[in-house]
Amino acid sequence: MNHGVSIRRQKGFTLIELMLAMSFISVLLLAVAMTIIQIGTIYNKGLALKELNQASRDVATDVRKALSAADGIDTSKDYVEVKNDGNTAVAGGRICLGSYSYIWNTLAAFGDPEDATDNDSHLTHYESNPNKIVQLVKVPDPSKIYCAKQTSGALTYQNIRNADTDVAQELLAQGDHSLSITHLSLTPSTRDDATREALYTFNYTLGTGSLTAMNLDQSACLDASQAKSDLAYCNVVQFSLVVRAGSGV
Repeated sequence: MNHGVSIRRQKGFTLIELMLAMSFISVLLLAVAMTIIQIGTIYNKGLALKELNQASRDVATDVRKALSAADGIDTSKDYVEVKNDGNTAVAGGRICLGSYSYIWNTLAAFGDPEDATDNDSHLTHYESNPNKIVQLVKVPDPSKIYCAKQTSGALTYQNIRNADTDVAQELLAQGDHSLSITHLSLTPSTRDDATREALYTFNYTLGTGSLTAMNLDQSACLDASQAKSDLAYCNVVQFSLVVRAGSGV
């Protein structure tokens, strides 16, 4: 018999529905987190490339000006590569153009851009401050003393002299990312004996990130499938500059 009492049935979430909802939310949060991480990686890589490209333009402008004004460049004497302790790779070098000399260490000699300790005895330092990093330094050097060698073949001045500390200029100023030279070379292309002018090719490769995130010759970063790859911080870019020099103007 019905005494006029109505019965309400309240529906709620079943355990399975609740688990499905929580799983969906977890997947959604994971997707959002991965997207944020990816955006951060792309943004950081973009900043590193921006710094690297700006540094390359600064180096190109400076070297182009010095090369164009140089006279009587002899790459057998005025361009010096410094080998590492094992004589297996280039630890650095210098180019002496008569007005200025450019002195650099390679990333391979450091072992790591933040580590300027004596990983290699052929690293160039400041005599006044051995802990100050030398990446690519421009020094007034009208006598080309930084390319001079002793009878043994060793450089007369391996390090930047105390007298040049205040006038030496680091061309790879460090910003949010450590910039390093991985390769640098100067080669003559053609020469006009009548005018004493010649075309020179200045090749240089700049990199950011750790040495372990690059391939063996530091010409490229490891790809994502390789161990120790670092897509966020590793960048390696090669640049080439052709300059007419020898006019002395």
